[in-house]
Amino acid sequence: MSNPPLPDPACQTADSLQHPHDFGQGHKRKAEQRVTLVTLVTFVAMLAEVGAGLITGSLALLADGIHMAGHTMALGLAAMAYYLSRRHAQDRRLSLGSGKIADLAAYTSALLLTLATLWLIYESVHRFLTPSPLMAKEALIVAVIGLVVNLLSAWLLAGKHEHGHGHEDHFHDTNLRAALVHVMADALTSVAAIAGLVAAWLWGWDWLDPIIALVASVVILRWAWGLLHQTVGVLLDREGPETIRRTARKQLQRDGDTDIIDLHVWSVGQGSWTLVAAVVAHGDTTPEQYRTQLRSIKNLHHPIIEVSYCKQCAREREKGQTGKH
Repeated sequence: MSNPPLPDPACQTADSLQHPHDFGQGHKRKAEQRVTLVTLVTFVAMLAEVGAGLITGSLALLADGIHMAGHTMALGLAAMAYYLSRRHAQDRRLSLGSGKIADLAAYTSALLLTLATLWLIYESVHRFLTPSPLMAKEALIVAVIGLVVNLLSAWLLAGKHEHGHGHEDHFHDTNLRAALVHVMADALTSVAAIAGLVAAWLWGWDWLDPIIALVASVVILRWAWGLLHQTVGVLLDREGPETIRRTARKQLQRDGDTDIIDLHVWSVGQGSWTLVAAVVAHGDTTPEQYRTQLRSIKNLHHPIIEVSYCKQCAREREKGQTGKH
């Protein structure tokens, strides 16, 4: 019985072509640590305000504590999304990885912020039309405490970018952006409240408080709408940035013998992208060579290249080779 033929050393096996399935989501990000820390800070501040409100009987303290509880939930959702994305990064049931868990969390957070802002708009109009007594001094203390907590949280969230990641990646981290928008919205509300409360305390301008709150609500609503627009685009696989698509086209046509028939680039996570392209090769470039040419594109994972070879070019090459003999 003869021995089976030895494999050709130049032949690529299936094992040699294996690639990571995590789509760049398998590592722990510094943003996850920052969001978790801010969640804990907000949670402690929330407990302190609710406890102080119950002990002192201050409705202002209690109301702000309950308001901060909503932000704690949103921040906790962001922290949990980072953990789940990392935990399920290699889950084969998720065809394009776990990155969109974070985008789904950011979308949910934006919805919560929108609903809270709509309630604030209603409450501002109601307070303006039907004024009620305002405990300016007590509420002012609450607003200052809330502002300090939010400024600290914003500073932690907007820390230095992760090593190896630029501004573009930081911007595309919708989960981090959602957490930051929540904190900035709360800080803006605190600043607006402080301005209105100072006016009410010094000059008795109680009517200014709901007007300032209404203006702040409109600004927050714009932030929430922008976040919703961005996350919906990611969840619905909207085309990626033109800069990445332009670079991909340039790299695929680098040999000068390639025509691109179709090209799609979309997000598969925080600052991570994938690509599907159909090309016509007038030379003998292989799909693997095309993928190699795309390696210069940062955070591009698992590109799929469909190659059709020009029959006329192939016949001309065969004629040329025959002529040489």
